[in-house]
Amino acid sequence: MTATASTPRKVDQSGLKVGQAATIIILVVAFIIESPMLVAFVAVAQLLGAVDVSFAPYRLFYTRILRPSGIVKPNLIVDNPEPHRFAMLVGAIFNGVGTLALLAGAPVLGWALVWIVIGLANLNFWLNFCAGCWMYYQFNRLGVPGFTVAKITDVT
Repeated sequence: MTATASTPRKVDQSGLKVGQAATIIILVVAFIIESPMLVAFVAVAQLLGAVDVSFAPYRLFYTRILRPSGIVKPNLIVDNPEPHRFAMLVGAIFNGVGTLALLAGAPVLGWALVWIVIGLANLNFWLNFCAGCWMYYQFNRLGVPGFTVAKITDVT
């Protein structure tokens, strides 16, 4: 049996979009200048976002610079934050392993992992399809432990 959120919660889509855009831009720059350290930065930023800490770099950039300046306006929607955090965790793992591969002299593997993240972040940014969220909800439907929040449209 899977649990559902007891009350509707909101997620700021604008904050998520900022993270996706930052991920895409920084990783493309990392590829162009061949910088494993930029890939490592993105991995850490995604990991901190996944564990929902207040000092996550993408969150700080959005909440302290972009939102207060009015450059990006909040877009709160009814949604569960857990699938988005899971998606960030998957990205962090791919970029973390990609960083290790790059540092270990396996650039094909390293950059392949980075480009998977770039592709999935673009899919989410442009088409609003979050592959990590989709995975999370599939695990929830299968009753996998730890994936306790059902998709809001599935809640009766």
